[in-house]
Amino acid sequence: MKAAKILSQIEKAKQQHTLIEVYVKKENGEFEVGYPLISDHRWLILATLNNQGQFAGYTLFALKRIKRVHSKTTYLQILDHYQAYLKEQQQYDPFKLSAKSPLIAKWAKHPLPDLFALLTKQRAYITLAGRFDIAPVNQIVTATAHHFTCLPFDPLTYQHGEPVILAYKDISFLQFGDSAALLYQQISKKLNENS
Repeated sequence: MKAAKILSQIEKAKQQHTLIEVYVKKENGEFEVGYPLISDHRWLILATLNNQGQFAGYTLFALKRIKRVHSKTTYLQILDHYQAYLKEQQQYDPFKLSAKSPLIAKWAKHPLPDLFALLTKQRAYITLAGRFDIAPVNQIVTATAHHFTCLPFDPLTYQHGEPVILAYKDISFLQFGDSAALLYQQISKKLNENS
């Protein structure tokens, strides 16, 4: 799918506040689901949902890595119903992760510098994928702004690995402000207090 068509679909979903499925690989059936918050010719920031329809955090995608975008699928219709039920039960956003959405929406002109400035300030953990071998997909990392240094974080030992330098152009997608990262951060603090 061409970038212009993908961006057009994203912009339409953003205006209508509808869910989309975002695929970053042609052959792979894996995708992220969420509401587009920021989009331009380089980046997409998605407010993501998990497969139970709960608010799950945020994902930044490099637009050039997105292969397909779908909306109005059967799966998205099911998630709409899950969401409605969870909102009725007050379980849609148990970690209150959506509270960051207004701040993120202000990053439209400079999404990456603003994102990394926030992550650095919060000493946040993120999940990252890019064009490199030494930090596998789904490692938990911490980052500093602008051509940031990534430190792979082992969720079993809660120790940081060797630094990895990664430029903006090498980012495929980056997850931040999610419940898993929040839990890792809290556990890491507790373990550091006890040692």
